[in-house]
Amino acid sequence: MKRTLSFWLNGEEIRSEEREETIVLDWLRRGRSLSGTKEGCREGDCGACLVLLGGPSAGAGAGAGAGVGAGVGAGAGAGAGAGAGVAADVEWLAVPSCLLALGELDGRQLVTIEGLATAGPTPVMLALHGEGASQCGFCSPGVVVALTAFLLGPGPYDAASAMAAVDGNLCRCTGYGSIRRAAALLAADFSGLPADLPARLASLAARGVVPPALAAAMALEVRPASARSADAASAAGLPSVVSPAAARPADGPPALPLGGGTDYFVRNTEPDGIAPIFSDQDPALRRIGRTSSKSGEPQLEIGAAVTLREFFASSLMREAVPGIQGYENLVASGPIRARATLSGNIANASPVADMTAMLLALGARLRLRGKAGTRELPLERFFLAYKKIDLEQEEAIEAILIPATGGGLFFSFEKASKRAHLDIAAVNSALACRVDADGTLRGVRLSAGGAGPLPLLLERASAYLEGKRADAATVREAADLAVAACAPQSDVRGSASYRSAMLKRFVWAHFMRLSPASGLAEELFP
Repeated sequence: MKRTLSFWLNGEEIRSEEREETIVLDWLRRGRSLSGTKEGCREGDCGACLVLLGGPSAGAGAGAGAGVGAGVGAGAGAGAGAGAGVAADVEWLAVPSCLLALGELDGRQLVTIEGLATAGPTPVMLALHGEGASQCGFCSPGVVVALTAFLLGPGPYDAASAMAAVDGNLCRCTGYGSIRRAAALLAADFSGLPADLPARLASLAARGVVPPALAAAMALEVRPASARSADAASAAGLPSVVSPAAARPADGPPALPLGGGTDYFVRNTEPDGIAPIFSDQDPALRRIGRTSSKSGEPQLEIGAAVTLREFFASSLMREAVPGIQGYENLVASGPIRARATLSGNIANASPVADMTAMLLALGARLRLRGKAGTRELPLERFFLAYKKIDLEQEEAIEAILIPATGGGLFFSFEKASKRAHLDIAAVNSALACRVDADGTLRGVRLSAGGAGPLPLLLERASAYLEGKRADAATVREAADLAVAACAPQSDVRGSASYRSAMLKRFVWAHFMRLSPASGLAEELFP
């Protein structure tokens, strides 16, 4: 569906009427002749098509800037008209352009490899060249973009973080040692970058990482040409992720609520004839906040547009679920986590979705909103059959609700896949519980993915564990109950017997992690 979009590309203001469902990768290469962004897998897996996407961070109100203030480097604010202002809370992320729709650029900025190279080779490029980290060069633009995004980010600027920044980039020529060395050199050279984004951009511009004129533009927050019809949505009793009839022509294309598009655009590489509703254009849907349940219990409310990256980075989540950030690198890659939303992961209804397994163990509930109003239901009741969910027509996930009843929660997640990282699970499992001073288990919730056509809350095993202590006999019995509740299928990722065996070991592993000094490991594995 065509609409007028306003965004900046490589520091240049773009305002034109475009088909908002067009994939950004195709628009760059075919429409703008910017072929440095490479077309590789078209699934977000290889990193060859990475671009820098700038816009308001989660929770920041779009369009907050009223004008141009202090500049960044020479020429700051040049060309900044009514559509931009100095932003207090802008973030820059490396994202796969093959999973990015043109309509999502409205009110944002886009920088490609060509924009970075305007003034010649940058220190990032020179570091890769100096370490022999580029041969055929096909993947190199994406690696440059990923490492530039690392320097644009808030740190920490160390070798481990630099390598994490390129976890979504594949290279078939050089081997990864040369890329690792270049990343470590950059982390060491830029370890003292300022925490404030405008000051950081000024420092990066002075050192040639970003051309000065482009750096000046990148510090600005861009206002969209036309916002989604939030008022019309409110009048119709719908969230902005659902298109109200008032906001669309009666004979127009069907509305399609989209989160990060990391599932939809893989299946629909050349989408046409849809009217996408981008959930992240509503700031209210990008927030994580404290609230209370209907019974008055404290809970966290996670908006439908919150990404996996924002979920794991949230201080509220880390407080409610201590240690959950340690499992982030088991879920996809950095560029995918920057795009994929929790609600999209849930609605996709994959039986092996990592986030769904975690949320089931955490006792998540969904708040759904449609024309008739809102309703809530436990996450485990949302899945009806394989890829079938309890979502009515013109209804959408508005929020994910997680109990937050204070400290002392233990959480564990296990996953088996062909690759240790960047792979879909063959089977996964999560456990959440509290432990009394005498070792008694309370509030036990055990989940499993890949153990049948649906993500499962293992209710019998959870109930059995409630009020018991985690000795070897109890853990073995719980594992047997977990396996008995499942009906795994054999496929290319693993046989049914393999999945059953792994789930049993995962239950054991949860409790070995719960009590590492108890001798449980020696009893379970004599």
